Amino acid sequence: MIIPDTPFNPASADFFGIYPLTRSLPELQDLSVRFTLFHIVWFTGESSSQYVIDFERYPIAVDSLYCLGPWQVHRVSGEPAEGIRIIFSGDIYGDVVNDDVRWLFNPLVNDGVRLKADIVEPLRMLLRLMVRESSGAGETDMLKAYLKAFLLHLIRSGSGERISFGVDAARLMILFSLVDTHYRKERKVSFYASRIGLSPKRLNEILKMATGLTLTALLHYRLIIEARRQISYGKRNFKEIAFDLGFSEQAYFSRFFKKKTGQTPEAFRQQMFKLSKQSG
Repeated sequence: MIIPDTPFNPASADFFGIYPLTRSLPELQDLSVRFTLFHIVWFTGESSSQYVIDFERYPIAVDSLYCLGPWQVHRVSGEPAEGIRIIFSGDIYGDVVNDDVRWLFNPLVNDGVRLKADIVEPLRMLLRLMVRESSGAGETDMLKAYLKAFLLHLIRSGSGERISFGVDAARLMILFSLVDTHYRKERKVSFYASRIGLSPKRLNEILKMATGLTLTALLHYRLIIEARRQISYGKRNFKEIAFDLGFSEQAYFSRFFKKKTGQTPEAFRQQMFKLSKQSG
């Protein structure tokens, strides 16, 4: 499929774009810039490379597909892989994603979807329609309709354990948004529970049922992902990173990081530097 060379302008509230994985998007490589963008990454060819999501490695196979949220860190490790990425704003996400497909973008479950043979052609057809619309009239309502149909078809090809948010989906998505906004400074369950209108116990019960994690574990997970991102890609020293993430002392941050990852921040930075030299 030929994808026109359309501009990448993620500042728009209704941003929508489709790009080949082989096209470089420098704006996305600057991880000091945080776009509220969702990604659907569809690999269309075999590859010996791996897909790294939140610093964990996943296989790349023909017709494997991954759905990712705004604050997730992801890249192809190794040789460039064949495929496409659909990128869209949080506003579009809110309009097209319902409780049936919300689980696809659960940031705690990143195993991806292996597409069944009978669903590939309908998805390709919808992709062609999205490409034609985005490179032509670019009518937002039309793009939303195609994207919603794409996601509804996609869940029919789900593999592995399905994570369902059930009747508490809306509350949990509000929680994820609150965590993303406040995790640096607010670590108490009561802070989040009060803003959702639940008791801390009930909030933990709902979250544990949907994801297997308590809120404290979710907050720690979010802190570690951001710490790894800043250590790997940023230019701040460890003291600056510690203060940015709400730790009063660098030593406390270092102990927390090692407890959660098994490595000191210094060892992790050295590891990532060696990997970047090997891939570069």
